[in-house]
Amino acid sequence: MATPSTRWKRYGGFGIAAVGFLITRLFVAETIGAGMPLPFLLASLPPLLVGLGLTVFGVILAVGRFSTTYVRTVTVWCGLGIVALVALLVATQLSAILREGMMTTLLDSQLLVGNLLLGGAVVGVLMGDRSAANTRKRQEIRRTANRAAFVNRLLRHDVLNAAAIIEGHAGLLAETPDRPESVSAIDNAAGTIKQTITEVGRIASPNEDSEITPVPLAGTLSTAIDELRERYPDREIRVESVPDELTVAADDRLDIVVTELVENAIRYGDDAVRVAIESTPQSVAISVVDYGPGLPPAQRELLTMGEFPEYDDPGAGFGLQAVSLLVERYGGQIMTAGGAGSEEPHRITVRLPREPLSGSMTETTGISMFAVGRATTAGVVAGVVMGSFLQLAADSLPVIGALYSVNSPGIGWLTHLFHSVIFALLFATGYQYTDRGTLLSPRRRASLFGLGWGTVLWFVAAGFVMPAWLSILGQPATLPNLTPIGLLAHLLWGLTLGLSYTLLGRLSWFEQCVQWYRG
Repeated sequence: MATPSTRWKRYGGFGIAAVGFLITRLFVAETIGAGMPLPFLLASLPPLLVGLGLTVFGVILAVGRFSTTYVRTVTVWCGLGIVALVALLVATQLSAILREGMMTTLLDSQLLVGNLLLGGAVVGVLMGDRSAANTRKRQEIRRTANRAAFVNRLLRHDVLNAAAIIEGHAGLLAETPDRPESVSAIDNAAGTIKQTITEVGRIASPNEDSEITPVPLAGTLSTAIDELRERYPDREIRVESVPDELTVAADDRLDIVVTELVENAIRYGDDAVRVAIESTPQSVAISVVDYGPGLPPAQRELLTMGEFPEYDDPGAGFGLQAVSLLVERYGGQIMTAGGAGSEEPHRITVRLPREPLSGSMTETTGISMFAVGRATTAGVVAGVVMGSFLQLAADSLPVIGALYSVNSPGIGWLTHLFHSVIFALLFATGYQYTDRGTLLSPRRRASLFGLGWGTVLWFVAAGFVMPAWLSILGQPATLPNLTPIGLLAHLLWGLTLGLSYTLLGRLSWFEQCVQWYRG
């Protein structure tokens, strides 16, 4: 279950956003003729929308809760699409030079070049999405094969051994009826068969038979640890306190993960076993720490890479195989550290998402798709409110269009809403950390955070970045441009954004719409 470096998660999405924005600004925006409505609608508006949409998609990739594998795949395919179109342009230009001995007008057509580059990027993104979907399908097939192998090995190992015990002692009872030890052995073997069948039924059920939902961790952890303390009364198990409201994405088999890992530490570790909990807004890490020698390489690969043994190997541990199957099913990760040859104690850490993910491995950063939908919608609403205020109070929307070389209210509105959505996604990314150590209600927290974020944007974006950008384009601008009307507009935007974001979070129908859109 190894995943690519989280640098892909951090930079891949912003890379796609930068590519989309640069192509749109340098090639598409320079060709816009908003004074000619029909040519604009037919030739310039579609690539402008595609380019801005690609930029928003890149930001969503960067701030959303996607796996590094997915982001890497989409980013690489996007880059390949652009490189392929650049190669095609270069080859076409060289061919024309060799045939005609002069430069053709191909590279002089900025809109054509922009459309081709955007087409390559978008096709690359779509190909990357399909490639990632195929990868997930292969992973599901692998999990199914591993589950079948696990069932086969567990039945052969436990059930056949128990059946052999029953058969042997039944023969002894036939010869000597008065053998209480044989009766006890048969009873224990029958119990082993019953327990094994029950465990197989729980662990090896098909994925579609168990729905992944938020499961309270405290209750599951308490039940599993209490049973282990009764089973091993001479061993000390220390458990950190867990908030009652803390949940992880799992099902009714989560207790198997906890039980198997802690029992493995009890059997092969020394001294006390410690269970540590660490949570972030997106995930929860459950660490089992012991002072034993640690896992052998084969078992480490089983947990961290999901590599099941090719042949029957009792040493691989059926319990750890069950843990590997379930954690991968939940969209989690398993990491090991310490042990023999290390100064640190042996530690197995299971990191699970706090809410169900769609075919993704959980990360420590990123907002949920529900939050992405709320932020995008709230960004549009806040952008409309702010834009209406600016248009009525200062008639300044065309100035925003001037950033894209078109001093037009229509382009001003379009690019203003584009900026609003981008900044709303960044707002949602920061807002998720505001619930730590505060007694404020979500509505008040979002409102205050929105007001603060709006103030920052007024000072940095409107005060310095925008006038500097206009100056580079040869447009008259005051630097810094810190006007009271601009401050009031950004405060209005931030307050509307915060209130809209929290309100959408309370609407069940909106969440259902986001889930429907995700498929």
